[in-house]
Amino acid sequence: MKTPATYFITGVSGVGKSTTMMSLKELLPSNEFDIRDFDERGVPDGGGDVWHSRETKYWLDMAIINTQSGRSTIICGFNEPIRIKAVQTEEHPSVTLILLNASPETIQKRLHGRYPTKESEREIERASGTSLEKFIENCTTYLPVMYKKFKEEGCPIIETDNKTPDEIAGEIINYVNTN
Repeated sequence: MKTPATYFITGVSGVGKSTTMMSLKELLPSNEFDIRDFDERGVPDGGGDVWHSRETKYWLDMAIINTQSGRSTIICGFNEPIRIKAVQTEEHPSVTLILLNASPETIQKRLHGRYPTKESEREIERASGTSLEKFIENCTTYLPVMYKKFKEEGCPIIETDNKTPDEIAGEIINYVNTN
């Protein structure tokens, strides 16, 4: 059995983190991998940096427990190297961030499909503190910034345009198994 590791599967909303997470849960053995949604404990109104840093630390603390029990940790949700480094301590295991990336057109299509009703639009407005259209604009504007940051850090980047969640999960699993 491989030494337990910690991975954050990240990217802007709409790149495929949640759907890929479901495929990872089906394809990887649960006795070896604890696969979680970064937001599963809930997102307060407007989210925010303080909440995000606290959740990042929570998941890094959970990775300590998983490592001690011989399991790897995969967290799917938005994060960046600078935030992980800011909250990571010597006790936390090292982290590999894997960026999922997609074209602005794909992000727009996926997010409009995810929030098709007024009720779902209100939920994203509550969690993000902005309108759906502004949220989509923020995501697509941040795509190249995030790509550049991850490229500079040497993080693996997986393109998700025109791929199924199982294909994306397969690329992640290939990376996990070979590194």
